[in-house]
Amino acid sequence: MHPSESMERISGLVSVVIPAYNAEGSLRRCIESVLGQTHKFLEVIVINDGSIDGTETIAQTYGDQIRYVYQENKGETSARNTGFAMARGEFITFLDHDDHWHLEFVKTCVEFLHEHPEAIAVSVGSEHQTALKDTPITTPSFLSESSAMAKSSFLIENFFEFWARHNHICAGSAMLRGSLIDKAGGQRSDIVLSGDIEYWAYLATFGKWGFIPRVLLFVDGTQITRGNLYQKFYNRYSHCSSVENWEARVTPRLKAEDISGFKRVRGRVATWYIFAKVFVRRDSEAFLIAQKYKNHLEGRVGSLWRMGLIVGKLSWKFMCVLVRFRIRVQYYLRDKKL
Repeated sequence: MHPSESMERISGLVSVVIPAYNAEGSLRRCIESVLGQTHKFLEVIVINDGSIDGTETIAQTYGDQIRYVYQENKGETSARNTGFAMARGEFITFLDHDDHWHLEFVKTCVEFLHEHPEAIAVSVGSEHQTALKDTPITTPSFLSESSAMAKSSFLIENFFEFWARHNHICAGSAMLRGSLIDKAGGQRSDIVLSGDIEYWAYLATFGKWGFIPRVLLFVDGTQITRGNLYQKFYNRYSHCSSVENWEARVTPRLKAEDISGFKRVRGRVATWYIFAKVFVRRDSEAFLIAQKYKNHLEGRVGSLWRMGLIVGKLSWKFMCVLVRFRIRVQYYLRDKKL
């Protein structure tokens, strides 16, 4: 949907967009977590992105409880954009088919946006179960503290600084005003890796965000384990873009106070773009990214890439070979376990 193609939105309605691709193993849990929300004024839009399994059969069992659309496989962001174009709600949110919400997610977000008319969006805490680790991770990490639940919801004064420190937002954790989608449009469908991060960065340039310090989203990254785990990641990482392309529509809109935090977020993206390039043996491209963004590479992985730069391309090549060997062993053992 182009920003100029705004529609008359229905007051109080929450539009929930669910992109689904080969989702027969998790779609029912996802939809049930939406239909079971304590806030009942919903429209649930399921976009079947060219699935070849039983996704359609499961979706159609819900009849007129959902709005169902099939499209040829174009990718997750394209499916979301199709849903955005259909959405009629005053508020819009989207949930990946393998994830699910706490039953008060919608109610809690709607109440916050009613109480804070200056906020264009709000997000909540989340719990992540990945394909490579047995223990779930809570994001932001400060929500793991026993006193976190007692903290009140708040408007974020500097979104990019808060994001850089806490990595607090992901798909499924945010609710947006429909008017924001009308102004900003949808996601870029050409960015396969970190497209969600680009979208949050872009949307944050339109106004204030809020944060609700409760874990109300549960992210299940284990579905990808079916089949050859290494090959699935290889296929995905092969489509990695450039950092410059990733930031193209964000940087012209940044304010001076956004720059410092944004550079740290961009460094997070660069860190994983390097990993993706190394994964698929594009070591020279990864080397150039590491050189350009070395001062903002994130965490232990970022330190690893900086170490690889110590004596130039020779040490870089050795580091890349070492990382690939470790990855192959890790993914092989994980596949065997699962």
